[in-house]
Amino acid sequence: MAGAAAAPAGAVDAAAAEPFSLVVMDPLAAPLSCPCVAGYAQRKYEVLAARLEKTLARPVTLTFAESLEKAFKKENCSTAHLVIGKDSVVRADADKAGLDVRPLAQLTGLDGKTTQTGLIVVPAKDPAQSVADLKGYRIIFGPSDCSEKSSAARTMLEAAGVAMPPPEEVEVSAACSDGACKILEWGEGVRGAAVISSYAAPLLEGCGTIKKGDLRVVAETEPVPFITAFITDKAAAADAEAVAALLLESGGDPELLTALESMLGFVPLEDDYPHQDAAQGGDAGTPVDEASAGPAEDASASAWPGWRGPNRDARSPWLPERLPAQPRFVWRQPLARSGLGGVAATDQYVVIGDRDAANVMDVWRCYAAASGEPLWTVEYPAPGKLDYDNVPRATPQIAGETAYVCGAFGDLRAIDLASGAVLWETNIRQQFAAEDELIWGSCASPLVVDELVIINPGAPRASWVALDAYSGEVVWESPGDIHAFASPIVATLGGVRQVVAFDRTTLAGCDVATGRRLWTLQPPYPGDFNVPTPVVVGDRLLTVSENNGARLYAFDEKGTIRREPVAVFGDLRPDMSTPVVVGGRVFCVWDKLYCLDATSLKKRWIGEDDALADYAPVIASEDRLLILGRGGELLLVDAQADSFRIISRLRLFEDELEREANPFAHPALVGTRLYVRGERELACIELAPVSKTQAEQ
Repeated sequence: MAGAAAAPAGAVDAAAAEPFSLVVMDPLAAPLSCPCVAGYAQRKYEVLAARLEKTLARPVTLTFAESLEKAFKKENCSTAHLVIGKDSVVRADADKAGLDVRPLAQLTGLDGKTTQTGLIVVPAKDPAQSVADLKGYRIIFGPSDCSEKSSAARTMLEAAGVAMPPPEEVEVSAACSDGACKILEWGEGVRGAAVISSYAAPLLEGCGTIKKGDLRVVAETEPVPFITAFITDKAAAADAEAVAALLLESGGDPELLTALESMLGFVPLEDDYPHQDAAQGGDAGTPVDEASAGPAEDASASAWPGWRGPNRDARSPWLPERLPAQPRFVWRQPLARSGLGGVAATDQYVVIGDRDAANVMDVWRCYAAASGEPLWTVEYPAPGKLDYDNVPRATPQIAGETAYVCGAFGDLRAIDLASGAVLWETNIRQQFAAEDELIWGSCASPLVVDELVIINPGAPRASWVALDAYSGEVVWESPGDIHAFASPIVATLGGVRQVVAFDRTTLAGCDVATGRRLWTLQPPYPGDFNVPTPVVVGDRLLTVSENNGARLYAFDEKGTIRREPVAVFGDLRPDMSTPVVVGGRVFCVWDKLYCLDATSLKKRWIGEDDALADYAPVIASEDRLLILGRGGELLLVDAQADSFRIISRLRLFEDELEREANPFAHPALVGTRLYVRGERELACIELAPVSKTQAEQ
């Protein structure tokens, strides 16, 4: 019964004292698989269980089973609080067990994907070459709760004109190995095919179930969700929230990534994730019509809450297959001035910084995400004169029901999203006695982590500080040099969770709770502006700058950076652009689009286009890049190609002012809607393809 919320805390007080029960039904977990293929199907969930124990401060029981029914028959497993397994199987099992479950996150594989497919295989010498050739074949499917081997395969076959037998006559094999062996046993006298899971294909040959080359794939289904983490109604609300946070931070934990054989760890639900309740007849494996697929129902999975998105990595679970032929504006709202500050957005609110007409006050504006209706403004005096105008540079940070905003003159506010009420305020330069001349302004976007707001005053005794997110009270101060312009990140490096941030001359790692410097790194060549944000690449850290190029650093077991980079690419020297890492590649715009290998930093290719200036924000999905280029032109680029390939392009604005501009403000992508700051406007653009029904209306 997917979709139910976790029980309120009061309903589970008695259970709170009991161990937290983690049930793992992942077929690639070590106890549920075999060690036949090196480095595959040996996921060690014991590491995750240990992380859960530390986070929840209570014992965690770990149970491995192919089904919930089998799990509940095991010792010490009378219930389940968190279930991790094949999406469609967990849904079906929960329905049978009368257990309400709600999806929290999806686990990425070593390829970075959260999906699997069904593979239709035939004997190697069979004449069939495509799915249409399977008419009249005897086809073995998987159980109905395995969507990749059942509903997804049936949908594809029916679309190709292959007649399906009545449900009671469908041949079913529970295990992929059984179906594969059976069609080989039939021999040439029977035209047969079997549907197997894509994740199981390497194991069939690796375990010796079939010989290499015995089978051939003739068709592959549409992707369906693979491994999903579900919280159950037996878990307290506080536990559910803590577990979700832990899972979504797993991408910064190299030990956990290795244990789970995962590139990115657990990630937010995909925008087209099927939220329908299995008990209501919904099939999680039914392919989603891309034209009608909208943003995820879970607001936490449909948000771009601050600088470069939820994880400050400019990654999105969705980008369109192609851009629309013409911009489809959902709404447009005027702004008083052009600006450098990016957009923060959820499925309810859109927040952006602006100035008043006289250019003496900061103005923060909030709009309804669906309609663009102005909801509130917060303004206050912020006089002065800066290079590149006085508009706020920092992107707002939305955390829970609060927006944290910082103006170019150091004015920091916590604002209630629903009402626009200012909860607390300070000027970080005045409060911490920053002494430097303010030329370009305070630029670092606030980072909210562990109920702390981390910001960069650039004062001698307080280069970086942490304030209590609820009160604004000082929690810690970390001394250093005057402020840089890059925004901080939080990451687990060398097994140590830390804030990574620049000041004017150095890069440093600080303890999240205390601000104590764990390490400091001074680059070989001085004078960098330190504008690009550092980027996590697995268990390493990537930095780029105009004087020192691209450098990739490793960490020791104490979480300290190793002084000598493991890889360097000196030809990439952006003074502003931050790279994005996806699919084992680094992408960064600096007059051209650079594509580097994420491990060696060796050049894969460099692409040129008139829309590429010295800076351009880039958003990446698993296989595509969305670049906001010169003149407000969007480029959709193939991130997996062996050379620079533009899939499609779209010019957003036609007036002369916009066409000559180079956008510096980072856009926000929430679901299928892109929020873009133009020269004098904020625009919401729909990127999803138009369905036939919409086109006819």
